[in-house]
Amino acid sequence: MVRRLTGLLGGFAFCWAAPAIARSLVSSIGEAGINAGVLHTAPYDLTGRKIAIGQVEIGRPALFGIDKVATNNRSVRPGGLFFRDTPATADEYVEDHSASVASVMVSQDKRVRGVAPDAKLYASAAGFEQQSRIQQPQECLAAQTVALQNGGDVRAINFSFGESLERDPRDNAVLDGNALLTQCIDWSAKAHNTLYVIAGNQGRGGIPIPTDNYNGMIVANSMLRGGVFRKVNFFSLGSNPSMVIGRNPRLESNEGDRRSVSLVAPGDRLQTINLLALSLPRNWH
Repeated sequence: MVRRLTGLLGGFAFCWAAPAIARSLVSSIGEAGINAGVLHTAPYDLTGRKIAIGQVEIGRPALFGIDKVATNNRSVRPGGLFFRDTPATADEYVEDHSASVASVMVSQDKRVRGVAPDAKLYASAAGFEQQSRIQQPQECLAAQTVALQNGGDVRAINFSFGESLERDPRDNAVLDGNALLTQCIDWSAKAHNTLYVIAGNQGRGGIPIPTDNYNGMIVANSMLRGGVFRKVNFFSLGSNPSMVIGRNPRLESNEGDRRSVSLVAPGDRLQTINLLALSLPRNWH
């Protein structure tokens, strides 16, 4: 059985959704959002200490001491970086979005603190094959690499990206749980005893794979209304969307009776630590 996670999990989720309008990371983890600041203090002390978490994306965050771009940013320090199943090479596949997501997860900056600042983060870049539509095997390999870190004790792995149905090699692909990446997530969740938390982004021909998994958690995102994250972003995945902008809603709806959203969390366009600068946060897109 996948381990039960504490209230920190909801906090990891709020950067895993499609961009819209919101304020800052500080407000998102504050009283208007998940109120993670309370969880960081006694008697809870839920800072991620002695916990390993993971991140898989097309690129990876930077690390001071390895990547030149991280020279002025020492607030985000991943515990291990990879390109697919090999150790990361300095200054290769470093990507700003991955750095922003890692900032939300483990930033130790006092002004823009992450949800689990004391957690050990392992991240792998899947890369991108420009000459091939088939990218899911590489993404699966990257996920497996992260799941095996920390002695096989990685509690949760973040996917803030996904694959388009248009890129899936199956004929007339639908969200039926049979995409290679989806099957990989379902297998790894059981084999490695880790919880995959997947961005619920769809619409405009979005990234619905692997939102049709069985063993992970799908996270939709909410927007600020009246100073509170109370409105679900209409680009997030719904159980039975009546309209998906730019595409047939049936194409991006799960097949059968399975429901698609496990959790709704704040928010979007969060302020995170800039990849290039230490002094000022940036707006995440």
